[in-house]
Amino acid sequence: MKVVLVTSQLNYMPKNYSKTIEGILASSDGRITSLIEIENLDYSYIKSGLGLIFYGARNFGSQLLKNLIRARFSSKKSLCDKYEVEHRMFKSINNKEAVSYLNSEKFDLLINLRTRCIYKRKALESTRLGCLNIHHGLLPKYRGTMCDLNALSAGRSAGFSIHMMDEKIDNGDIIRVVEVSSSERDYFKYLEQTRDFEVDAIKELLDYISEHNSLPKGLVNKSEDSIYTKTPDISAVRDYIRKGMIL
Repeated sequence: MKVVLVTSQLNYMPKNYSKTIEGILASSDGRITSLIEIENLDYSYIKSGLGLIFYGARNFGSQLLKNLIRARFSSKKSLCDKYEVEHRMFKSINNKEAVSYLNSEKFDLLINLRTRCIYKRKALESTRLGCLNIHHGLLPKYRGTMCDLNALSAGRSAGFSIHMMDEKIDNGDIIRVVEVSSSERDYFKYLEQTRDFEVDAIKELLDYISEHNSLPKGLVNKSEDSIYTKTPDISAVRDYIRKGMIL
């Protein structure tokens, strides 16, 4: 079994998501054979990080600045070396080089982890079982970005969903929905909590595929009252802080 993980070079997660990636690699029993980083390192994020700190989102801003340094020295590449996993970097999962690599390796499955990529058909069709995404909201109702932050600020359950990917955003059959917390007010403590949940969910999924040679049967990803959220601007950040969220 050959599985490839795809993640962003830079994000706002604690330690640039490296602890979660390491947990997934450590528990994969060699089934994950490759990790792709999508290049998005941009030093304009320095301004964004300082701005977030100025407006009261100190954890967000400082974590983004720290992650810029981590991304510059490719901590994920070190993890791949440690676990004997091939490491590749591409500007987009849809470019010719990335799709050619996916096709040549004949992966059974691709798992997308915290990228903002919208996969096109050639990338989606490059693996035997298809492509899965971890969406950080509870599908089918909660869609878009930063769903978990919005849920916690409203006192609702926050978590993530594993779903099949197609050319539409947050679409495709739902494989699993995992609730993490409804009461945490410190968003970065919540993100730390999600680590073990994500690692366990992916391990259980890989175990199922190893046993059955197929994905679990999914649920239809449709809701008549879907709620869409987006990455907050400064005004929304201030509003979250007024509501008691620690950012």
